[in-house]
Amino acid sequence: MPPEVRRAFLVVAGLVVIVAVAWASRFDATAPADFSLQNGSDPKTIDPARATGNIEGRIIFELFEGLLAMMPEGDPDPVTGLQAMTPHPGVAESYDVSDDGRTYTFHLRDDSFWTDGTPVTSHDFAWSWHRVLHPETASEYSFQLFAVPYAEQYASGVVEVGDRVEVELWDRPLDTPSESSQQNFPRGTMRYGTLREIVKPPEPTFAETVSESDREEAMLDWQQQWVYKVDVAKEDANGEVHWDADVQSQTFAVDPNSSVASAETVRCHAVMVAFGKLGGLETPDDRTFIVHLKDAVPYFPNLAGHYTLFPVNRKCVETYGSPMWTKAENIVTNGPYKLGFRRLRDRLRLIQNEDYHTVNSKGFKTVDFLSMEGQNTALNMYETGQVQWVTSPPTALLEELQSREDYITAPQLSVYFYRLNVARKPLDDVRIRRALAKAINREQIVEQVTKSGQIPAYTIVPPGLALYESADGIKANIEEAKQLLTDAGFPGGRGIPKMTLLYNTSEGHRAIAEVIQQQLLNNLNVKVELQNMEWGSFLDKTQQKDYDIARAGWIADYPDPNTFLDMWVTDGPQNNTNWSNKQFDQLIADAARESEPAKRMDLLRQAEQIWVDEMPVIPIYFYTSINMVKPNVKGFFPSAQDLHPLKLLEYRQ
Repeated sequence: MPPEVRRAFLVVAGLVVIVAVAWASRFDATAPADFSLQNGSDPKTIDPARATGNIEGRIIFELFEGLLAMMPEGDPDPVTGLQAMTPHPGVAESYDVSDDGRTYTFHLRDDSFWTDGTPVTSHDFAWSWHRVLHPETASEYSFQLFAVPYAEQYASGVVEVGDRVEVELWDRPLDTPSESSQQNFPRGTMRYGTLREIVKPPEPTFAETVSESDREEAMLDWQQQWVYKVDVAKEDANGEVHWDADVQSQTFAVDPNSSVASAETVRCHAVMVAFGKLGGLETPDDRTFIVHLKDAVPYFPNLAGHYTLFPVNRKCVETYGSPMWTKAENIVTNGPYKLGFRRLRDRLRLIQNEDYHTVNSKGFKTVDFLSMEGQNTALNMYETGQVQWVTSPPTALLEELQSREDYITAPQLSVYFYRLNVARKPLDDVRIRRALAKAINREQIVEQVTKSGQIPAYTIVPPGLALYESADGIKANIEEAKQLLTDAGFPGGRGIPKMTLLYNTSEGHRAIAEVIQQQLLNNLNVKVELQNMEWGSFLDKTQQKDYDIARAGWIADYPDPNTFLDMWVTDGPQNNTNWSNKQFDQLIADAARESEPAKRMDLLRQAEQIWVDEMPVIPIYFYTSINMVKPNVKGFFPSAQDLHPLKLLEYRQ
């Protein structure tokens, strides 16, 4: 190396070191928060409409507030220690329910504000719920609103002749060639009318050699060539649509160059049922929000307290688009805390919102949600006072930790399970799925691995739900499992292809996966390869159904068996297994319409029995909540849904 090049290299290397030290010093100089907790991986999103996990939920429950808030009720149970959590006033100070249980009228408080100083109104809820349902928002929890008329049809994007529809023109304000189409909501100029005709070009045909992905792409291209003839109606200054007065016929298409389009065909983004104009949600004034349901939903108040139905600030979303509106420098929220800053793979800091309607003067002014997957690291920081709440103590030390007063555990309405991709061989055969489920020794897992009182699971619905009797579960039986493999053409496991078991990075998940890997090899001669991924990539892979077997867990969104069952309906956004059963779907739909509690529970039990018999998912165990919280923290109690509102926590005096 020439001397001048060597000198230049040394200068550059020295500058790199200086910059690195300065960057590290910047992190070290950050004053510690009043309260810090281990939150696991980096949250994938803090958008209430798009979040799906406990990692995101803990943060969103503090940044935003819904119509109702899940808060403690009464004293903890003296036997289990569980704190009952029930819907309390949130943005809505009260609500009324019609005699038939199908109409909720929420009365909003007048001291609820966004962090930009503007009031939270009924229009914010109507707009936000509309956004949750739009297909391009891609909310995996959109089904929580399907009890509202036309909501499910709107989310599906399917329209039929005779429907009253909305047409979004091709003029989205944030669209650029380099940006995703999912930018803001609502997007372009809207037109409303009645769909009179759908003109379609000839449907494409395929050779047998064409791949499934190419078929799907071709079918999507074909659908974009459909031309929709709409009797466009007038919309007055108040937003009311006069559907049958002075209409004008127009044609619209996503692809205006379609072979069945004309020169007059207008380009659009979508033609969908006009959910926002059909009366499911009403906003007679800023402080009144009326929700109409197709059928009585006994747990609807719990849904109103779940983060999917929290409002987001329309101006913020429309100004910055998605996901940029969630950046710390852009985001506008309405909860007890606001976002201070976020550092990837480090922490997300919340600051107490002094304009929140019920500020806890003794509460924590700053809270850090630490992106920390390492269980030993979290415990070490806890022991040295750097962390006050550990959500995942080291599995290997649980027996030792259980005797401590700061170790808090209790039964939880949640289940640990493995999804099976039933579209992939050999998992497309129910005999293989049941063989795998029968060959797993759950007692060994809960007694030797998790070791915190978890209950082996043979169904999907946890015990302890009022009026509900679970289905007959899958029975663990190695001999029956071997016979099922033989019946499926793989005697002694010979010839069965190796499968991959995907799990998100965690010492606990890895330990469970290793035990199950060994059990399946020993008991069935079935080889399973383990693959771990960080949280965001793991979620993407499971949502894209790009896996064989995938670890998962589910915490009840509300205390009802439906929250564990309706996620498995055909093409449900949380299903992600490719499993479909029409009878199961019908039972879930029938239960949603059933007003008599005992009959409703029986319908749900029948649905669970179908699920058990077909085994699209292998249940492993029912959780217990495990937390370690410093003894000087006041207001922390275990709850069946592992909810712990930070605004109630404070240090003991």
